[in-house]
Amino acid sequence: PCDGVPVPKRTMRLPNAPRDYRSGIHRGIDFFANWGSLVKNVSRGVVLRADHGFKEVPPNFREDLLKKSAKVGYTPSDIFNNILLGRAVFIDHGFDLLEEYRIITIYAHLSHIEENIIPGLIIEQGELIGRSGNSGMRESTIGSKEGSHLHWEMIFQKDTNEIYLGQDMPNPDLYNMLKKLFK
Repeated sequence: PCDGVPVPKRTMRLPNAPRDYRSGIHRGIDFFANWGSLVKNVSRGVVLRADHGFKEVPPNFREDLLKKSAKVGYTPSDIFNNILLGRAVFIDHGFDLLEEYRIITIYAHLSHIEENIIPGLIIEQGELIGRSGNSGMRESTIGSKEGSHLHWEMIFQKDTNEIYLGQDMPNPDLYNMLKKLFK
């Protein structure tokens, strides 16, 4: 999704890594791209969500939500999807990539989303979505550009299950699979 940005080797940047600060598990890949790096769509699909109007929450509010996650014992979807992902784009690839699964990709922590990226838009592989950033992160709430990256997820849906790419796969098998996928 970011030209010239390799799949990270560190387990903490890959799926399945613990996220103790929010009582959760990392479901995506953190591509460490400089602030404002171009982010492109990986496969043809339809835009489901584009957070053009995302407003960063105050740092204390964000911390209070993380405390609630700890008390609940996991990261509730309302906190994760609406606050922690920051400015994000969700794309529905339908059943085109794998016949048996509906596939969704998520591009999160964006600093900018292209104006034409709106729900219902058919978007082609390689088309520009936006630019990397750190929205939804603590650094962004205090006005810093530190920690800029693209958080990217691929979700497989079938029956009542949602499985994220690499779920329960150990490293280095996970890294090797992702390296082949993003060749």
